[in-house]
Amino acid sequence: MKPINEKAKYCLNCKVKPCSIKGCPLGNNIPQFIEQIKEENYQKAYEILAETTVLQGVCGRICPHKKQCQGSCIRGIKGEPVSIGELEAFVFDTMIDQDNSLLNCYKEEMKQNKKNKKVAVVGGGPAGLTASSFLAKAGIRSNNL
Repeated sequence: MKPINEKAKYCLNCKVKPCSIKGCPLGNNIPQFIEQIKEENYQKAYEILAETTVLQGVCGRICPHKKQCQGSCIRGIKGEPVSIGELEAFVFDTMIDQDNSLLNCYKEEMKQNKKNKKVAVVGGGPAGLTASSFLAKAGIRSNNL
């Protein structure tokens, strides 16, 4: 099994980014977060992912990568695609091991965007949790119902 850094170096950092644009329904900036893994800047990789998803640990493990991001990877044309899901899960696990959280990524924006508004989010599934997180980032308090 290759070390995670070698798996990250396998990424070509394509200018067109088919893995992100065509392959990822969330629009994760895949080449950019992988570039940070190459530099062993896992905090920055986590922050890049946090711009578009709040469920990196889940997405890294259960998304249908072969049909989506990895299925659109240029490397996959003539060989194996980049192990994007594994890299995403690695970043999440590393941040959890360091007691890091989304709150740390959003803290500054939450202070700057603080609004005196509340909303209710119906549902506590992936969509409700994501909506609540992005509302908090925008300075709006939410309660999941």
